[in-house]
Parts: sequence; structure tokens; C-alpha cells
Amino acid sequence: MSDIINIILPVFALIGLGYASAVSGILKMDVGDAMAKFIFVIAIPALLMKTMATADFSGANPWGFWATYFGGVAIVWLLARIIIFNLLGRDQRAAVIAGVSAGFSNIVLTGIPLIERAYGEAGIAILLLLVAVHMPVMMTASTLLMEQAVRADWVEKSPYNLIKLFKNIIKNLLTNTIILGILAGLVWRLSTLPFSGIFAETAASIGKTAGPLALFSVGMSLNKYGIKGNLFQGSLLAGLSLIVLPASVYLLANYVFHLPADWARIAVTAAALPTGVNAYLFASHFKVAEGLATNTIILTILASVVTLSFWLWVMS
Repeated sequence: MSDIINIILPVFALIGLGYASAVSGILKMDVGDAMAKFIFVIAIPALLMKTMATADFSGANPWGFWATYFGGVAIVWLLARIIIFNLLGRDQRAAVIAGVSAGFSNIVLTGIPLIERAYGEAGIAILLLLVAVHMPVMMTASTLLMEQAVRADWVEKSPYNLIKLFKNIIKNLLTNTIILGILAGLVWRLSTLPFSGIFAETAASIGKTAGPLALFSVGMSLNKYGIKGNLFQGSLLAGLSLIVLPASVYLLANYVFHLPADWARIAVTAAALPTGVNAYLFASHFKVAEGLATNTIILTILASVVTLSFWLWVMS
């Protein structure tokens, strides 16, 4: 248990330090915004490029891994819809935001540094296989469901244009720097050139800053978003995110897809992470249920100090 505490405490200490810096005014929010941009545009893409170019993927069969993780996401997404739409009577758009909030784990900003501390570079290599498909799958599913929801709620009356919709999704993915970092590493890997020299050392050095800066940035964002009503509903979604999602992934990993132990650990740990800021960005874009999304983000970050410790203990 002491090993788990040694993994968890530095992670949340950095988040707390970022929050304290923002609340006290030592660092202004525009510093946090610039830091977040550096992380997403430079630091994390550099880390993912290096990992993709150098990791050992021999014998990797990610299909069961992906089915396990996204199977868990599908379960909590359905439960979130039942709670928000069927039981609490909110509209279809809020139900989609609820699904995003319960199922969109922060596998980049929080997951990468946590898994690196817990499982080392081997864990990051496995996580990379999830990072590579996580954004495309979640963005596509979220967008398609929201397009259906805005029509079900009579906010939008024009018919579906799937071709235009998928063009926009592909455009967004191809301009996403995280996806570009993975693709750059894949191209390097396929070239069979050694990942060495000044360029490789520079990428590695920048990549090392990704973890601590990402956690610090998450802490600063807490001051930006805050608690915005819907506390009860946010608490229900936080429970789905931190308990039901990793439990579902655990059962699928061990009793349905029979993943190797290392792969199961990464899948469950990724599922146990707090909700990512993408939930709020998605809600803000469609101007619906922003409070639901922000509450879920804040509550999952706070509660995950305990729940992540539990899941790391379960998987140890």
C-alpha cells in the first residue's frame, strides 16, 4: 500500500500545487492557458512520438484491449443516459453530455504521468495503443450522438448530412497535435531509421516535461471551471466514471476477453482516471449542460485520490 501512496501522492500534489498557484494569483490564468497549449501542441506530442518510434510492440494484439475499454465506456454511457434522460427527465442533449462526462477519461493529461509512475515505459507503450484510438472513437461517437440529440430536441431541424459530418470529424482529427505526434512516431518507426541523435534527444527532453506540467495544468484548470450547479447529478456521473467504468473494464478484461495481466492493469487504470476537460469543451461548444460537465470533472478529480488508490491496489 505504501508503494501506491508513493505513486498517487506526487500526482495529486502537482495538481494541488497548480490549483494553489491559480487561486492565490501567483500565476494568472493566461499562464495556465499558455502552459496547456504548450503541453498539447509540443510536450505530449513529443512524448508520444518518441514512444511510438521506440516502444516494443512485438506480440501486441490490441483488439481485445480496445474492446475491453470501449465496452466499459458503452456500459457507463448507457447508464448515464438512463439516469439523466429517463429518470431525471432532462433532454437528449444533456444525456449525451452525461455520457461524455461519465465515459471520457483524462488518459492524456492525468493518465500518462500516472501510468508512467505506476508502470514505467512499458505501461506507456500499452497506453499509447489506447491514446491512438481514444480521441477518434470518442469524438466520432460524441458528435454522432449529439447530432441525433439536437434533432430529437428540435434544436436543429435540418436533416443529417453524414458526409459533411465525417469530413469535419476527419479534419479535426488530422489537425489534432496528439494524433499528429502519434502519426509522426509511426512514420519514423516504419522508416526503420534509428531514433537517435540531436533530434531524438530533444524530443525526449521535451517529452519528460509533459507529465509534471500536465498535472500542474490540470490543477490550474480547477480554478477556471469550478462547481456550477447540478451537484447531485454530477455526483451520480462521478460515481459512474470512477467506480462503474473501471469495474466494468475489470470484469471484461478478466472474464470476457482474458487480457494479459499487464494489459488489464493499463485498461482498468485508464478507466479509473478522472473525467477529462473534453467533456466541458464539448458541452460548451453545444451550449448545453456545462454545469453537469464541470461538476463531473471537479468531483472526479477530487474523489479519484481515493478511488485510484483502490484500483491500483486491486490491480497490484
